[in-house]
Amino acid sequence: MCTSDMVVDNSLKLMEVGRRILGQTLFGYLMRATFYGQFVGGDTPDKMAATFSRLRDAGIHSMPLLTIEENVGDRAQIEERFYDNNTQYYVDTIRSTTDILAQHGAHARLFQMRLTSFMHAQLLVTLSQHLIEHPSSTELSVEHLSTGLCNDNKTFHLSFLSNEDNEHLRNALLRLHAVCQQAEACNVRMLVDAEYTSMRPAITRLVLAMMYKCNRTRPLVWNTYQCYLKSAYNSVVEDMKLARQLGFCFGIKIVRGAYMEHERAVARQQGYEDPIHCTYDDTGSMYHRVLDETLQFVKDSQGEQVDVIVATHNEDTIKHAIRRMQELGLQKNDRRICFGQQYGMADQISYHLAGAGYAVYKSVPVGPLHTTIAYLNRRAQENRTALRGFRQENRLLWAEMGRRARHPLSWWKH
Repeated sequence: MCTSDMVVDNSLKLMEVGRRILGQTLFGYLMRATFYGQFVGGDTPDKMAATFSRLRDAGIHSMPLLTIEENVGDRAQIEERFYDNNTQYYVDTIRSTTDILAQHGAHARLFQMRLTSFMHAQLLVTLSQHLIEHPSSTELSVEHLSTGLCNDNKTFHLSFLSNEDNEHLRNALLRLHAVCQQAEACNVRMLVDAEYTSMRPAITRLVLAMMYKCNRTRPLVWNTYQCYLKSAYNSVVEDMKLARQLGFCFGIKIVRGAYMEHERAVARQQGYEDPIHCTYDDTGSMYHRVLDETLQFVKDSQGEQVDVIVATHNEDTIKHAIRRMQELGLQKNDRRICFGQQYGMADQISYHLAGAGYAVYKSVPVGPLHTTIAYLNRRAQENRTALRGFRQENRLLWAEMGRRARHPLSWWKH
């Protein structure tokens, strides 16, 4: 269904019609029995625990994702209270899910976050534009930004921002500091999503500042690198170099990228070069270059200086990662390396990797129906091109169904 333009383009309208016809209760039951139940881990601690337990029984770890965010143009004015509430939700959920994950023996506790949960997307665009125009800006240096990540940052100020934007940035830095403090207290790794290219420079710089502040002894904060971007390899190399120079630990999540249609549309509208690779194979080649560089960094590092999650549904990339690990002498049980897939997708890959002894995580969206449905709709729109190419996954899914049919008791607990 997600490969159908008609279904994806009108999914929210179709769901709204369904809600009106069926009523809130029956519609909610229907969604929980289908899309929500397939792709979301639950909206209460008990339901999350049940999902995490099922995955753990299969040797797979859970990586919660809160589906609250704000994109450019979503709102003209958003009260600070909106972001304060998001922050409290993050802090509370980190605390509650940490206890659940600990009960299920997580390899390492990973949690995903988006900076647009804590600050205006438009401010991230403004900061990104300034970085592009002034790449050596001392005001936006990692060291200077890190000084705003504290409980008392009233003197933090950027000369090119308005007083209103400065106040919002200070509040955002306070929120990020609060989340990082809770993550540190719970020994949770925070994986920051990349989001749109228009916000990407600022997101990366803020994440590096968070690393500089928090990653002194272990990779508490991780950044995400989208390999469909032509600039991905250079970005990874530059950021790894900075981590070495400034002496902080580095966490990296490697993905292909999910905003292809949006990024290309914006590039056409604004008349700049398409930042996305021309072909799927080019993206795959970039992914392998970034992966090779990262695994070499892991090999050359001591202790917990660098952690990586190879987040992909692509079978060839999985094979490449395993082969490269073997060539470098990196063991499958090396705690610095793990693999990741989305909950409800690519189960045939996740189960086989876990069965072979590799650390595997599922990205599990959690939250109430109304926020997760909007999130899943956006993800479907962003991923429809990739979904059309999943013929190999369909073949593997049929093989997995055949295996389960032959051995019914082996998958019942999954």
